[in-house]
Amino acid sequence: MYWNSKDISVFVEQKEFVDTAVIPLLLIDGQASKLKQNASSAEFLMALTAFIENQFKGRVILMPPVSYTTKTNRQQLGQEWDEMLKEAGFKHLFFVSSDMGWVNEESALNVIYTPSIPLENMDRKLRQSVLDDQLRQIIPVFAKRWASTT
Repeated sequence: MYWNSKDISVFVEQKEFVDTAVIPLLLIDGQASKLKQNASSAEFLMALTAFIENQFKGRVILMPPVSYTTKTNRQQLGQEWDEMLKEAGFKHLFFVSSDMGWVNEESALNVIYTPSIPLENMDRKLRQSVLDDQLRQIIPVFAKRWASTT
């Protein structure tokens, strides 16, 4: 499910089943040398999180991406989203990022770090295979966290 009025209506009606928010975290670094890398990471992360949403349809809502800069207080950002989404009724929150800077925040904020893989020059079949491989690595993380809080 996506962050749109139709899917949120379903969430409000079925909170006991749709209990998980997936939040992509996108780094925006203004340095000219980093812009393409940031854009490539964003493309990968958006494709991966859409794939996660598709695999767990009916259980997760894919939130709009959260963009931040290198100067953002990551802990504060994560805590604000954590508090707001739990108040909205989500039992589980999964932040997904390709930024190594989140690794230190991983345990407190449920950040799943996944290295970015450039997708822009891949054909559709290879792209799907890469996303399948990444999802196979992420599914156990979701399952473990879901099981530990039920």
